[in-house]
Amino acid sequence: MHTVTNNFRYALRQLRKSPGFALTAIITLALGIGANTAVFSVMNTVLLRSLPVPEPNRIFNLRVTGRPYDTSNTGEDATSFSYPVFEQLRQRHDVFSDLIAAAPLAIGKVSIRYGAEPELAAGEVVSGNFFSGLGVQMARGRSFTLEDETNHAPVAILSYDFWTRRFARDPSVIGQAMYVKGVPITIIGVSAQGFTGLERGVGDTDFWIPLQDGGDLNAWGDADEHRKTFYGKPTWWCLLLTGRLAPGVSPQQAVSRLQPQFQNAAYTGLEHPKAGEEKPRLSLTAARGLDNYTDDYQRPLQLLMSLVGLVLLIACANVALLLIARNQGRQREFSLRLAIGAGRMHLFRQLLTESLLLVVAGGILAWMLAVPATRALASWSHLETSLQPDRAVMLFTLAVVALAALAFGLAPLRSALSVPAGLALKSSGVAAAQDKRKSRAGRIVVAAQMAMCVVVLVAAGLLLRTLRNLENVPLGMRTQGLLVFGINPQGIHSNQEAIHFYQALLARLRVLPGVESVSLAENRPGSGWSNNDLATVDGASPTVAAGTSAPMRGNDVGPDFFHVMGVPILMGRDINEADTAQSQRIAVINKTFAERYLAGQNPLGHHIGNKENERTIVGVAGNNKYTSLDEKDMPMFWTPYTQTGGIGQMNIEMHLEGEPLSFLPTVARAVHEIDPDLPLQKPMAQEAQFEESISRQRLFSKLAVFFGLLAGLLVATGLYGTLAYRVSHRTVEIGVRLAVGARREQVLWMVLRESLLIAAFGVAIGVPLAIMTSRLLRSMLFGVGPNDPLVFFGSLAAVTLVALAAGLIPARRAAGIDPMAALRSE
Repeated sequence: MHTVTNNFRYALRQLRKSPGFALTAIITLALGIGANTAVFSVMNTVLLRSLPVPEPNRIFNLRVTGRPYDTSNTGEDATSFSYPVFEQLRQRHDVFSDLIAAAPLAIGKVSIRYGAEPELAAGEVVSGNFFSGLGVQMARGRSFTLEDETNHAPVAILSYDFWTRRFARDPSVIGQAMYVKGVPITIIGVSAQGFTGLERGVGDTDFWIPLQDGGDLNAWGDADEHRKTFYGKPTWWCLLLTGRLAPGVSPQQAVSRLQPQFQNAAYTGLEHPKAGEEKPRLSLTAARGLDNYTDDYQRPLQLLMSLVGLVLLIACANVALLLIARNQGRQREFSLRLAIGAGRMHLFRQLLTESLLLVVAGGILAWMLAVPATRALASWSHLETSLQPDRAVMLFTLAVVALAALAFGLAPLRSALSVPAGLALKSSGVAAAQDKRKSRAGRIVVAAQMAMCVVVLVAAGLLLRTLRNLENVPLGMRTQGLLVFGINPQGIHSNQEAIHFYQALLARLRVLPGVESVSLAENRPGSGWSNNDLATVDGASPTVAAGTSAPMRGNDVGPDFFHVMGVPILMGRDINEADTAQSQRIAVINKTFAERYLAGQNPLGHHIGNKENERTIVGVAGNNKYTSLDEKDMPMFWTPYTQTGGIGQMNIEMHLEGEPLSFLPTVARAVHEIDPDLPLQKPMAQEAQFEESISRQRLFSKLAVFFGLLAGLLVATGLYGTLAYRVSHRTVEIGVRLAVGARREQVLWMVLRESLLIAAFGVAIGVPLAIMTSRLLRSMLFGVGPNDPLVFFGSLAAVTLVALAAGLIPARRAAGIDPMAALRSE
């Protein structure tokens, strides 16, 4: 212990003697490790983090491929199931210890009231075994029971975070009532701290209630025309299913046992599979990360983790070069210590201790940088969950720190331990440090850094061009001056009541000062939500290429919708006030629909939809973005909301004369005049909504650009250090060259040429690697090819500038050497 203490004291003294070296090494490590920690925090949250429940390795989410024809779904198609499927599979106790069901109460948040003012919170309806099946304990009160589910009890359990945030952990809320969409619900418990729901990508949950059979509290806020819930709609797939496997049952065994029963239950409410229809297939995925984001984030995050790993390698190589250079300058010290009896193992422990101090200091600073960086990533990504670093992230950081400490202890070891004991008596420290092989190794390391920098810069350039293309893509509509917000009316018991409510609301909003026009839509443009179906034109499926389907998207909208949104009507007319529940059922299609399914024909007067829901085409609108900025044009239709069943939550679109958000107080007052318990749901400028639709691309682009800049800075630092070290050890040689007639510009070019040669060697290695990397990025690109010449030439130009900038200072220093002073120093 005494030896360890002495080693630390001596290491601290050595680092204090070289504060510039220590500070440079610590900051370099902090940037490299901090960037890796921040990105790993996102990767851990989205892909790896297990639920905070007992035995999380037994918790699996159910997924389906090929939902039966003539069924509908809300939510992610691959994760939605019908209630009959849930009822059938929950009986399989040979497969599941527990199978639980859950569904959000709304697309987004739902209106609640506790006290005087309405507010928004994220709520779910769940099966009675939700908490017991997951093994989640209660911090206060009691859990749900199967009787609560059977009786559809009006009770709720709050999440610990919501209890803390909204109720300041007041224990007296147990037994009190809060109103959810106007329905009184009694609070009976608070879940364990840290549990915020199933974390399937729909955001952290604030409260849960048992499955309900009343239309006001239906899954996803759906309002069926006859106010039916999923209990009365066996063909509506809307429930998220999560199971805890029975002991000893593997996921493969579970799927094998469940498949026949699942396929039978899937056709409840249907006569039989249609001709040529493939039966749905069940699968299980481990309940890790955010299930609904896995497909969109997995590959990009893995690629991004590889890029930031290259940045860490560049940073580590820099620190290793600094350590080697520093220890070469200490060879006289090492030789003297060996000469007076110090063992080589003692010397190794001393070097390892110095490296450990540097790495620990860098790791602490990295963690301090990673925490705010993670908050910034959460803001950029718009992920509705916490990205705060947890134990897994901390362990990752500690592992990186430990490996770096070991590597930096070993890197300079050979040069330190190979010093002859008598060197201190035979030469100066400078002469002892001269070693052409070590100098060549340093140049190779810097060239490798250059190659990695080229890869990172090319990836950053491609993702940056993708983001710029998305930001400038034509929308086919106007977004300036548009305000959008959601409304979910309460106490509505029929379609007619819902129509009267929205007609009154639109009439009230139209007369507000500064309002140019107002309409509404079921699915908010740019939100990612859409109604999808297979197209039927004039009673038949359109003719398409073999092996392809004929999809179409739909949206229920209000009068003057296209006028409000600034979408041009190319033929026919807009939807208007005369399109009522009693009038002819009509639809407006887009240009792509007309070109693909009614090519060469006048589309007006044709019909879309099946016999029960047939509509006459009365207009053709221009193509416009619907779900997001990166979507491709596809066939779409719009129908009057008054002619659809189950009118529930709608999104109000207002075209205003001025800054949209400045109208929010006025709009909120107008809404509260109609219903004081109605909050505005996610009010924002329509332009911001579309920007949010590319938050994932913006996140990856910003990170890649940051990593590119960081890689360039680190490479410049490493190259500068290598050249400066070379110049300092060639002082006598350069002095002799100048003394025998060499011009100073020749000396300047000699150093710059070495810098450019190192860069050229790195580019020769980096370009093929960058080409391979760019092909891996293909699925993340928009409007730019993986081998875009502008990006590649720009990256090569950046590397050349880095090489010139890094070599200029050492080159000028070399050119300024005084020949006589250099010769006298020898």
